[in-house]
This record gives sequence, structure tokens and C-alpha cells, in this order.
Amino acid sequence: MAEQNNSLGMDKKTMSWFSYVISIISAIIVLATEKNDKEVRAHAWQSLVMGCVFVLGYIVLGIIFAIVGWRAWLAVGWLFSLLYAVWGIGWLVFSVICIMQALNGHMYKVPVIYNLSQKFNK
Repeated sequence: MAEQNNSLGMDKKTMSWFSYVISIISAIIVLATEKNDKEVRAHAWQSLVMGCVFVLGYIVLGIIFAIVGWRAWLAVGWLFSLLYAVWGIGWLVFSVICIMQALNGHMYKVPVIYNLSQKFNK
């Protein structure tokens, strides 16, 4: 029997991995179109929370850097550049892992993010 498609014409696996592709935007699209499948919604909520945490982390790093000031750029600028890069690469790695697991029909539970996202997935 063929898998049932949602209102976008996507099957369960496609909806699951699509949740991670454009992060917050695709997660909102999936949550708006898929009302019944808890597994797909779990992927979408995890992607949404992960994207929000990512953006919030960049904002916090930017605020801290602004407080430290431009005068300290030579002393700690390299540190903030490194933190920005590590933060972005970490998000990318987790996104790719989640997409690969969703393509295989599994759910990769990102530490801390998954538990937080499940509070919204009801």
C-alpha cells in the first residue's frame, strides 16, 4: 500500500526531512499542513526549536561582542569569530544528521533540543 500524502502532496519521510531544510520556515510550513502525524510533527518541532536556538545564540554572541566593544577586537575578535563559526557548523552538522536520519525513517534526538521541542508537540 502506498503511503498517504498530506495537503502538500508529500509522504511522511519527505515531510520529515523537509522540516530541516530551511529550518524555521520549512518547520512552520510542515506544522501548518500536517495536523495528525505525530512523528512528522516531532521532526518539525525539533527543527523549529533548533532553528530558534541557533538564531538566539547568534544574537547573544552579537550582544556580548557589542558589550565587549570594538576596542577589544584585536584581543578577543578571533575568539568571537571562532565561536560564530563553531556555532554555525554545529547547527549545520545537526541539521544534516537529522535530515539523513529522517530519510531513513528514524528520528535523531538532538540533545536538549528534542526534550524542549516535545513540550510543544502535543
